Amino acid sequence: MSSRRSPRPSLPPKERGLYSKVRQLLDEPGLLRGNLVEVRRLCGKPTCRCRQDPALRHRALYLGISLEGKHRMIYIPADWEERVQEWVARYAKVQDVLEQISRMGLSRLKERE
Repeated sequence: MSSRRSPRPSLPPKERGLYSKVRQLLDEPGLLRGNLVEVRRLCGKPTCRCRQDPALRHRALYLGISLEGKHRMIYIPADWEERVQEWVARYAKVQDVLEQISRMGLSRLKERE
């Protein structure tokens, strides 16, 4: 099998643009695979407002992820929420662009049949 690579200019403009988008996304720090899960819970204080009204339950954000075949919920501290939301969103964008690139490559491969 040859390790010869085709030069980037030979790619269609749309595909070159997708490769460029991946590089831009990866230029920013932080990628996280998983889903953000908001949980509302009762606390242990019998006189707390969360006991009176379900809408007033305490909010916590978790990252739901599967690691080594096991599902995990990782607590996200309030001061990390915005950062983690950006990392999860960036991961999803990278995954989407890579899927588009893969489809284009598959299409080129089928055309050569």
